[in-house]
Formats: sequence, C-alpha cells, structure tokens
Amino acid sequence: MNAHSSPIQPIEFKGRMILVSILRLHDADPQRLHDAMDARLREAPDLMRDMPLLVDVEPLAGTLPETLIQVVQEIRQHGFKLIGLHSGTVAQTIAEGTGLPVIVLGGKTGAEVPLRHATPRESGTVETPAPPQEQATTLQFLHTPSLVVNQPVRSGQQVYARGGDLIVLGTVSAGAELLADGHIHVYGTLRGKALAGVRGLVGARIFCRRLDAELISIAGHYRIAEDILDAERGENRLVTLAGETINISEI
Repeated sequence: MNAHSSPIQPIEFKGRMILVSILRLHDADPQRLHDAMDARLREAPDLMRDMPLLVDVEPLAGTLPETLIQVVQEIRQHGFKLIGLHSGTVAQTIAEGTGLPVIVLGGKTGAEVPLRHATPRESGTVETPAPPQEQATTLQFLHTPSLVVNQPVRSGQQVYARGGDLIVLGTVSAGAELLADGHIHVYGTLRGKALAGVRGLVGARIFCRRLDAELISIAGHYRIAEDILDAERGENRLVTLAGETINISEI
C-alpha cells in the first residue's frame, strides 16, 4: 500500500440475496413430525439439510409454548438449518426459549416448505419433481426436465423449478416471482422478479422477450429495478453473472 492509496477497511457490507424457505408447522405431535421430517429428508437430503429455514409456528397458536420449543428443538436435531422464526405473535412468545431471532419478511418472500405435502393451490408454488439425488451441478440440471408454464404468472404467484430450468410462455406480472435452480426463459414481458441459479449455479441465465423487471438475480447476486438502466430495459434481453456483477445485454 503506497502513501496515496486508501486504507483497507476491516469490514464491508455487500448486498446479496439468499433464498430463504419457510417451514410451516401444522401439527405438534412428536411422532407425526418425526415421520414428516424423515420423509422430507429422504426426498432430497442434501437440499433439505443445506436450505436456510424460517420456522412458522403461527398455525399452532393454541399449543403450549413449552411444546412448541420442544418441536423446534426436534427440528434442529434432524439436522435442518434454522436461522430464525417467521414473525408473528406465537413466535415472539417462544423466541427466547428457542434461542432463535424473530425475522420479519417484507411482502411475499421465500418458498414455503410445509411438513405436510401441499398442493399448488394451497402453497401458491409450482415445483418440478425432485430428482433422486439432488446436487447443484450443471450435469444434474441437464438431466432434469424443465418446468413449462403455458399461462401468464400473475401478481402474488410464485413458481419454482426445482432442479432444472423454468420456461414461461406468457407475461410475468409485477408482484409475481420466478425461481429456478437452472435458467429462466420468459417468452413475454418480465415485470416481476426472476431469480435463476438459486442453489448457487453461477452459470445460470435469464432470457426474456421484454425486460421490465422489479428484480433480477443469479446465484444470489441481484439488481433491483432502480439499478436497471433505461438502456438495459427493452426487448430480447439476456441476464448473466460475471464475477459478482449482473450484466444485461441484447440477444
């Protein structure tokens, strides 16, 4: 370091995005919870154990706090990675006992992972079937069927292509959210959010017929609407990641 260079700061804050899933509990029975968690882990052990989770205990509002604390401890013992409690009245009452912070999410965020199997109508999320052994590799994505949505994605809806690419044949409205472990293709106008490579695939790309997005993200790196220049918006756009920079180019 020469006399004219700026000193290196000891800490640095950087804007990054992670996919946080919500583990919603509908039952406090120990045996049923044990069986449900075992079933989830058998479906995709690597994904489930590495996925950051917020626990939503609000559906169990009539359950004793001591019981809920034991439930959270049981989830931890199964190896799930808990980062906090989803905000709510019940969460506030058990936060100290669980040692977890209460986290407030703005708007519709993350993907819900109920401990009972939810249908797309219940969860608002559409997923591809999980492959037998899920790994965040390019080879895995090549052998996983793409999820094709042949209708517009409306505000408030969330579509997640687990283990593969997401192809939307219509428009994606503002307030809608697309997530894919692989690439995202939108054959219409993208006005909502698009998050590709959500499990860390830095080579993921976003293709869209017309870009007017609220947010675009690849492998956790993102740009919000205010960061997208007018010249970068428009027809036939490609979004890529180079290092830590999100680039937008014309196809």
